[in-house]
Amino acid sequence: MSDSTGNAARSVLIHGSCVTRDAFALPGESGFQLVDYFARSSLASAFADHGLQGVDTSTIPSPFQRRMVDRDLGKHFWRDLADVRADVIVVDLVDERYGLLVDDRSGVGTPSAELLRADGISPDLHRVLPGSIHFLMAWEAGRRRFMAEARAAGLADRIVVHQARWAERCADGAPFDYQASADANHLLEYMYGRLRQDLAPNQFVRVPAHLVVGDPDHRWGRSPVHYVEEYYRTFLDLLDRATASPRR
Repeated sequence: MSDSTGNAARSVLIHGSCVTRDAFALPGESGFQLVDYFARSSLASAFADHGLQGVDTSTIPSPFQRRMVDRDLGKHFWRDLADVRADVIVVDLVDERYGLLVDDRSGVGTPSAELLRADGISPDLHRVLPGSIHFLMAWEAGRRRFMAEARAAGLADRIVVHQARWAERCADGAPFDYQASADANHLLEYMYGRLRQDLAPNQFVRVPAHLVVGDPDHRWGRSPVHYVEEYYRTFLDLLDRATASPRR
């Protein structure tokens, strides 16, 4: 696959959310080829030793959603990282909003709406709220393990962090819940800051604030993380610049 200039498209793997995935679904965008997508998975869960016990994901009706949950619970991103061949690994942290579920044997899962549809989700599981001290400790352990495994696999310089943020308003002027967006963005900025301990400044991509605007007609519905089209196109332009030449 090549882009409009005849150059080979760069292959991309995403560990993140729809805020990154939706950019690669835009018509006419051929500079990148999406080869894999890990969603609904906190870094704290993705790099935990094991998942929740006794969960039956066969009750999740969507094959895509079931696969995302299975990969989170099976820690596939971590276990398969050494075999990644993608040119670019894009990470965003929007799905950290779900927090964590922990069982009595320290199994960890990301409590997305999809996981909560599965059978075997015990009411005795401990819910760890995003931003809590227990969440931040688990997330920090996941971050350290991610970076250690990426370095060991020779992949650290392929990582690009998409510094996505929650929008405060929609393009039609309607506001989102200001406090919810402010709280989410406060947590995101803290976590992006922690990733800066391990990565170079030019491994971060941040779309200008004036484009962080919700799209009232977004195909997934109105949400502070469903942006106007110009946001996604700008993100791809910035990603192209960040990955066009060696970053270190």
